[in-house]
Amino acid sequence: MVGTRNNRRAQYTKNLIKETVLSLLQTKTIDTITVTEVCSEADINRTTFYRYFDDVYKCVDQIERDFLDELSFPKDTSMMEGLTIVLSEFYKNPQLSNLVFVERKTKLLDRLFLDHPHPTPKTAADAYQATYIMLGIQGIMKQWVKTGMKESPEELTKIIVSILFADNIQSERDKML
Repeated sequence: MVGTRNNRRAQYTKNLIKETVLSLLQTKTIDTITVTEVCSEADINRTTFYRYFDDVYKCVDQIERDFLDELSFPKDTSMMEGLTIVLSEFYKNPQLSNLVFVERKTKLLDRLFLDHPHPTPKTAADAYQATYIMLGIQGIMKQWVKTGMKESPEELTKIIVSILFADNIQSERDKML
């Protein structure tokens, strides 16, 4: 119904704006994208843009919040299951994945880890280990996105767990000890 907030047409227009911004972010930095450019690409007027967003930054913020809101972790989700859920969501949205991991044009990863807190490390060594693991996982995810996401989210989760537990170097480790 026209005039009703969140009607289908309004949702369509809002999604069109977000998709246009995501598309522009593939080739430009957020600080170089103008509202005029978004409106031209989306074939809407400025008033329509401002009905939904204050500026391009607010649009990107909404894209990130929408992504995080779609993440749903069932109760008692294991670390592997949680990782697979996150990878699956990125797999569904390669455009956003490219921005997060390759171009680093959003703060989505920071928000992901802030919105889904992890246990507080007990020692400095635990804190360093957690940082090491998270940065390693992010690096693997970046490589996955850069190479076209050839592995399924489930396959990549297994690869990450294998690397995390150093399965391929256990025999070398045993020789050293």
